[in-house]
Amino acid sequence: MEGNEHNCSVEELIDKGITYYYQENYQKSKEIFKRALGIQSKEFGDDDLSVASTLLLIGKVLMTERKSDEALEKLNRALAIRMKKLGRHDDTAEAFAEIGSLLLSQDDDKKAEPMFRKALDIKREIQPKNHYDEAHLCQLLADSLRKQGKYSEATKVLKFQLATLLQVHGEDHPGVILAYQGIAKLLSLQNRLGDALQIIDRGIEICKRLQRLGDFEIRFLGGTFQCKGHILCEQGNFKAATEAFNKVLLIQKETIGEMHHSTAQTYEYLALTYDGQDMIEDAIQSYAKAISISRKVPCNHHPHTEELVRSLDLLEREKNASSLNEQGLAMRAKGNSEMAIQLFQESLDIYRKISITNPNVAAVYEHISSIKVDQGLLEDAIAASAEALKIRRRADGDDNADTKRRMEEHRSLLRRLVANRS
Repeated sequence: MEGNEHNCSVEELIDKGITYYYQENYQKSKEIFKRALGIQSKEFGDDDLSVASTLLLIGKVLMTERKSDEALEKLNRALAIRMKKLGRHDDTAEAFAEIGSLLLSQDDDKKAEPMFRKALDIKREIQPKNHYDEAHLCQLLADSLRKQGKYSEATKVLKFQLATLLQVHGEDHPGVILAYQGIAKLLSLQNRLGDALQIIDRGIEICKRLQRLGDFEIRFLGGTFQCKGHILCEQGNFKAATEAFNKVLLIQKETIGEMHHSTAQTYEYLALTYDGQDMIEDAIQSYAKAISISRKVPCNHHPHTEELVRSLDLLEREKNASSLNEQGLAMRAKGNSEMAIQLFQESLDIYRKISITNPNVAAVYEHISSIKVDQGLLEDAIAASAEALKIRRRADGDDNADTKRRMEEHRSLLRRLVANRS
């Protein structure tokens, strides 16, 4: 396909640009869309509807590349043309929704909310029976409300839409699945994790029923399992979350393939669940897989790649620190306290570069404190114990059972020091 665009019609250029976009070759896609835009502007004028459509496509590419300011300028131009030429129209609603999605991705949730409301109002007016599009917009509106902390309003939006869908279509409808996903997210944020899991499991059952009927897009099942994985992570049930994300991964491999940024993202989620189970090797492998995919997509980069590389680097450093800590414990068991202290100190140096509030840092300080007690160096032991206690109080709070136990041990050391001096 490369190099064949010069003699194409505008329509062919647009088709090629869309193909490149779905192949994640965003740079090539953008170049072709801009070429089409130049032809359209020259032939039909800058305020033609075809210009608006191409501006919208360019805006989507720029959004994917995280070039938010450029994207917003293109989307606003597209909206202005459609408002002028079409008024309250399905295409105008699409432009409002795209602007809302961009603002939402920038965490400008307050500005995103009215964009989704306008899109939803237009959709309900001109396409009152298009319940799937309406459900999708309700989901986006609810997301903007949720991110503002307006959980009650967000729930109301989704429940109203859910009631409409159930009345018209019954439970076996893709829009119901989306509504259940949104409600489950809201329940999860309110720490109603059990209720959230019940809702999401209902969504999974609908997916399976629709799958048996044959008229079903399997991506809905993948999205529902992904939602379940996140809720399980919130519960701290990383083993079950791993199972959920592995199901997502299987679906993605069947549909969009291995070399897709969404697949890379699932590998990242798996890395987090493995890390939560202290399965460091598996976590490192999953991060490495995510990075490998992100670097091989046709655009030669993924906006998230640098973050993944940093996460992998941190995990590998944590693995090294953990290894040094284990060597220190082994040396202590052999009675080689000086070597143990040296290894613990090396472990600390790495851990502190990762995070000074890492619970592992507290544990290493406690190992050092214990050795210093054995050596009769109570002041050094108390200093190390104090550092450990400071971290535990910051991370877990004073009411935590382990923190209370460590506080009592620290007081015991202080009492021993006072007794020795008296």
